[in-house]
Amino acid sequence: MSEETRVLWLTENYPPRRGGMAQACDRIVSSLRRNNINTDVAFFNASANNFKVVSQMNGKLIAIPVSDSPAHNLNILLNFINDSCNKLKYTHIVAFGGTTPILALPIYKNWLKTKAITLLRGNDFDVGVFQPAKRQMLFDAFKSSESICVLSNEVKNKVISLFPDLNVVHIPNGIDLDDWMQDSADLEEAKNFRHNNNIGDNQILVGLFGQLKEKKGVVFFLENLLRTGLQDNIAFLMVGDVEDQVQEWITEHTNEENGIKILQLPFMDRFELLSKYPACDFIALPSHYDGMPNVLLEAGALGIPVIAARTGGIFEVLPKEQHCLTFHPGNADQCRQALNKAFSLSVKERKSIGLSLKEYIKDNFNLKIEEEAYLELFKR
Repeated sequence: MSEETRVLWLTENYPPRRGGMAQACDRIVSSLRRNNINTDVAFFNASANNFKVVSQMNGKLIAIPVSDSPAHNLNILLNFINDSCNKLKYTHIVAFGGTTPILALPIYKNWLKTKAITLLRGNDFDVGVFQPAKRQMLFDAFKSSESICVLSNEVKNKVISLFPDLNVVHIPNGIDLDDWMQDSADLEEAKNFRHNNNIGDNQILVGLFGQLKEKKGVVFFLENLLRTGLQDNIAFLMVGDVEDQVQEWITEHTNEENGIKILQLPFMDRFELLSKYPACDFIALPSHYDGMPNVLLEAGALGIPVIAARTGGIFEVLPKEQHCLTFHPGNADQCRQALNKAFSLSVKERKSIGLSLKEYIKDNFNLKIEEEAYLELFKR
């Protein structure tokens, strides 16, 4: 990698913002900087009050307050970049998902005379392609990019079918296994959590973690659980931000005589979850459409089996031992079959499936593989 390489990284998701996209952004940027690729992060931060620049190792953090006008935000950043006093000259510009970065990329690329990379995140493509205003913006970014980076082969194939001449690169998320591990204190806390909430040894606890929205299939999943008639033997642990309409359904159905037992906790830092994941017998990912959620890698790396929809990058992370616990997104019959299969497994069988998932993630979705893939992307 040339010492002259300097990246302008545009994002709406970066710490201290919460969520999986912010975590992924921080992880990838840190990998580039660790490998001596100067990377300046331009963070369009809704919580910022003032334009601020902070020097960091092998790069800067440029915080841009978000106004009602994306045009204003982008012009403010452009003024800073073009100020000769700052001596900023970039070789690459990266749009890390979101509206403002995607909007900026084609114009910034030409004005700053850089190469461009679009990193599709979450549902940038699945949602954007069906919204007329966003579709053209997304397609403009595609056509301006030397590379389009996606998290799953499913999205890769969709993009290529629309733009067969573009360079679409599949780089799935990775997880730092040296940094992500539970200790005896976490396991003891998980055991106490079950005890304090009256979750018996013969009762199944299913975790739903993250941004709990309708698109994540939460209501669909719970409704199908009720249809199985297994709710007396099952409890749910929900950790994260819950969409209003999902919360309304939860409130209604947990007050009924034959309702579902649901324990709710607010959004937590990922390392706080090290004592919540092992309290669960399964993690559920019933999304109607999705990218590659960090929850999947986090749970799987701890050996917790997953009940999941076969969508986006989710199914690509699961080894064949896990396939019996999956269903086509939105298919109610298959969802109930997966639920019945999961709850018929013995403790030994659950642990065996969880171990196969853990080993598969260790071999195929570790941080080193992700890091090397991004380094190769910039070399090309």
